[in-house]
Amino acid sequence: MTTGTPSVFIQIWVDTNALQNGSTRGVYVVDNRVSNGSSNEGSANLQTSVTNGSVVNWQVFNVDPTATGAKSIQAISNSNAWGPGGQPQSDPTYGGFTGQVQNVGTAPYSVTFNAQKQAGSAAITTTVNLTMSVH
Repeated sequence: MTTGTPSVFIQIWVDTNALQNGSTRGVYVVDNRVSNGSSNEGSANLQTSVTNGSVVNWQVFNVDPTATGAKSIQAISNSNAWGPGGQPQSDPTYGGFTGQVQNVGTAPYSVTFNAQKQAGSAAITTTVNLTMSVH
């Protein structure tokens, strides 16, 4: 269970014109922690550096603000970073998914999201493999 307001924000930016099934081409992941040691900012392999107990929020956006296709996070995988509070869940208050890091160390996890190139088109499912570094 997540407690508190998110202080760490991870955004997945998608260029739906470049998006293809099975590829992370056109996917850029950023966070608000670069001054705290995050690395690979703007790639599909972001490593986020956070303090233990931090509440994290993930959202997906389209690079083109006029694009009409829907986009949404489907799941965030299990990870040693989440701890006894469980993995991040869909969050109607803040949007996207929110979870809390509860274990010190560096742990991989993945985010699976759907994005449409345009409204009414078939959704393309993409998974990015990210890392959480908890200290």
